[in-house]
Amino acid sequence: MKTVLVLSALVLAPLLYAAQDAQLRSRAVSLLESATAASVAPSLPNLERVDTFRVFDADAKAREGSFTRTVLQGVGRREETIFGDFHVVSVWSGETLATTDMHPVIPREVAILMQLTPINLVHFDASDVIGEITDKHVGGRAAHCIEFDTIVGARHDANELCVDAANSTLLSERLRDESIENSNFFSIAGVLLPGKITYSVSGDEKMEITQTMTMVTDGTNVLAAPPSAILGRRCTTFRRAIGQSMPQPLAGRGGRDWDVVLRGLIGVDGKVHDALVQSSDRPDLNAEALALVAQWVFVPAMCNGNANPSDASFVLHFNAR
Repeated sequence: MKTVLVLSALVLAPLLYAAQDAQLRSRAVSLLESATAASVAPSLPNLERVDTFRVFDADAKAREGSFTRTVLQGVGRREETIFGDFHVVSVWSGETLATTDMHPVIPREVAILMQLTPINLVHFDASDVIGEITDKHVGGRAAHCIEFDTIVGARHDANELCVDAANSTLLSERLRDESIENSNFFSIAGVLLPGKITYSVSGDEKMEITQTMTMVTDGTNVLAAPPSAILGRRCTTFRRAIGQSMPQPLAGRGGRDWDVVLRGLIGVDGKVHDALVQSSDRPDLNAEALALVAQWVFVPAMCNGNANPSDASFVLHFNAR
């Protein structure tokens, strides 16, 4: 299962598998394509998007936050993120970036918000096997629900995606232990986007997002640099960080396979800094994961020919633990 980047092109390579009904898979793929068409605009006006969110995780450093993005098409954009003591304002105008923090490591909750908004769209890949398509009611709306299994190595996950039978929007996603519910859809630029997004893990609600979008008619002060801004230049040539040494945990002597996903900053020295846990199947393995990723070594990212810090995710695979 792959996430579709909203507002980007999707290239499909149709695959048919002998282990499943080809017509069933074709219908499932068509349903997800329709969901993408329903929520991805071919062009956008000048607009402001505001996401306000509440976090219900007891371990979170804050309970409420917001993200605002104002875009002047062909001119620039302004973004402001607030969550607890994390507050970053960034303004892009032409080739110039003015920001209050040039290389922030965003909190786990903000990273989840970015994944879920404006809408989390997905498509099938070779690891997904379609089981059946059933008709249900989701949030009071008639829906076509795709039941499928994702098989990667020894891991086997039962998943479900539900598409609105009337307008083709993606109403709900159950992927592994995560659930996403989209509701209160509104129309903008000829597409439909959710005004409310609920995110749960293992049945426990973790985040609720309220999303609005409005067209911008006067952008006079939108692209003004924030006070005490750090100035930078847009990367016209960029190369991501390249791993040199990325040791994984030693395998155990029995048990299941688990993943711990970390986020951090790959510095110009090629080492990982400010690492934090993004998601974890086994919280008791977090300390081991953090200690191990501190040993990872990269060739740093390059921006316009110069070494550049870069935010990244790191996956630690714990086998038979």
